[in-house]
Amino acid sequence: MINQTFGTKILSKWIVLAFDIMVTIFTYGIAYVLRFNFTIDSISLVVFFHDLILTTFVFFIAFLITRSFEGIIRHSGIADAIRIIKSGMIALSLILGISLSNLYINNKVPFLPLSICIIHVVLNIGFLIISRYGIKVLFYQSAKKTSIPVPVIIYGAGRSSMNILLALKEETEKNYWVCGFIEDAPQKIDKTIDGVKIFPLRRLEWLIQKYNVSEMIISDQKINHFVRNHVVEICLDNKVRVKHLPPIEHWVNEKLTAHHLRNLKIEDLLERDPIKIDTENIAAYIRGKVVMVTGAAGSIGSELVRQLLNYAPRKMILVDQAESGLYDLQMELWLQTHLLEEGALQWMICDITQTDRLAVIFEQYQPNVVFHAAAYKHVPMMELNPVEAVHVNLLGTKNMVDLAIQYAVEKFVFISTDKAVNPTNVMGASKRGAEIYLQDIAQKSTTVFITTRFGNVLGSNGSVILLFKKQIEYGGPITITHPDITRYFMTIPEACQLVLQAAELGKGGEIYLFDMGERVKIYEMARKMILLSGLTPVDDIDFLFTGLRPGEKLHEELFHDAENILPTPHSKIMVLRIAQYDPEWVAYNIQKITQSVHDNDAKQTVAILKQLIPEYKSQNSVYTQLDEENNEINKT
Repeated sequence: MINQTFGTKILSKWIVLAFDIMVTIFTYGIAYVLRFNFTIDSISLVVFFHDLILTTFVFFIAFLITRSFEGIIRHSGIADAIRIIKSGMIALSLILGISLSNLYINNKVPFLPLSICIIHVVLNIGFLIISRYGIKVLFYQSAKKTSIPVPVIIYGAGRSSMNILLALKEETEKNYWVCGFIEDAPQKIDKTIDGVKIFPLRRLEWLIQKYNVSEMIISDQKINHFVRNHVVEICLDNKVRVKHLPPIEHWVNEKLTAHHLRNLKIEDLLERDPIKIDTENIAAYIRGKVVMVTGAAGSIGSELVRQLLNYAPRKMILVDQAESGLYDLQMELWLQTHLLEEGALQWMICDITQTDRLAVIFEQYQPNVVFHAAAYKHVPMMELNPVEAVHVNLLGTKNMVDLAIQYAVEKFVFISTDKAVNPTNVMGASKRGAEIYLQDIAQKSTTVFITTRFGNVLGSNGSVILLFKKQIEYGGPITITHPDITRYFMTIPEACQLVLQAAELGKGGEIYLFDMGERVKIYEMARKMILLSGLTPVDDIDFLFTGLRPGEKLHEELFHDAENILPTPHSKIMVLRIAQYDPEWVAYNIQKITQSVHDNDAKQTVAILKQLIPEYKSQNSVYTQLDEENNEINKT
């Protein structure tokens, strides 16, 4: 009945005001009776009604002042209770003011005894608050009567957990029943929150099985990622759906509802503890400088732009050949650009293979710092287009490096990849060739050249995670090249933070490696994605193993045996000892590659690349024939 009455229609505030006036009249009568010890004979009806009218009018004024009747009753909270208390205090003050005025001006006794005033105000405040919360409870109980209870566990027993508990109680679409909290703080174990018991983490699986739990909500946003992943593993093994609490800025009007709770994603499981970086030293080499970012519309480039804006560069030159991507970034940053001087962001459509066009940009803007992220990155696609891969990834980088020297750039940061280590494909080899050219040039240049090398980033354009999500949406199957294939993963913001930190550390010629954590088995990642979607692997979504693609490795590496790794002041960053190359040998091979690219000779381009990079051995590729030919030559 309550739900039918109030569920689809919010009561008019004037009806609520009328209700509050009626409560005021009722509580006044009770206060009067209490004051005279239930002796009705001693009460003068004339005086009673005179005082009642005046008191009711005073409370009416107090309600209008505080607007206590404007709240939606079924959403009543502490703020509404405070407004009611304020109304009572204002009314009491007005009544006492009138009484004292009557005493001193007309030399008459106060029109209302102080005891009645206080009793009435206390009763009125209590009745108004209780009535609102009573209606609220009846509304939610009525709404949930016909729905089946959904057993839920909340991880964490802090303030955010209490907010979740309240939000679930107020949810009407589902009848959530919180059957327990999980907490790893010993001092909280076996205590209760609003009647719900707190259990230790070791009892999680028992609790799930006892109450047939459907959902787990992780409320602790600072939970250690090892603990989080352990909790999620237990839940997924028991087919429990996992949700988590979003940051407070995503709440509507800072009020949490059940609709704000988000399903946990595979990206959340692969995230690690936040990285601490030296923001002061990073700001020192960025603040007031002209900074160029190539590949600015890409996944890494665009995040670099976002983070660099926090360090107050004087001007940023954003270069990319993708018009639509650059436009999208421009629209995204539109709200931020008003904080910068006019013209602080310059948007340049340019291909890094266009030397003349690049030279014009360098000449016009004279960049102090360059972050070079522009590249082709998809292994199978580049295996089909080796000339273009080398043209952009190697010779395009050479263009950038040469212009950086010509225009006296202070610092040049090159974004490489783990696929450059013992490359088995054209894409990785082209990036390794660029690393070699950079290190060779660094030996004889005043420009500080730095290379950063890391693995796959989560959510980048063309990411395997995005592919798996689409395949799950379509009902499967999920395609995996090999059941044992593994990859390193890192979030885009994390990778860019470490790029900025490595750039601050670099003195010239170094290759910096990032701590990528443990290798992730792609099959296991896909299985977890299916479970996180509320589905069952094989039964709902099947797997299809397609075989390794041309140039694809089973396991990626961050460094090869000949490279010496050294620690740095940052625990997440390592550095390779600076390699020495024969400048004539490097220049000779680069010249030959340039000619083969100009001739559009794919086979010759790859063959010369293998001469420049002896460890480059093709896998599952048409270019394995070149390795066989080289082996025959070496034998003879």
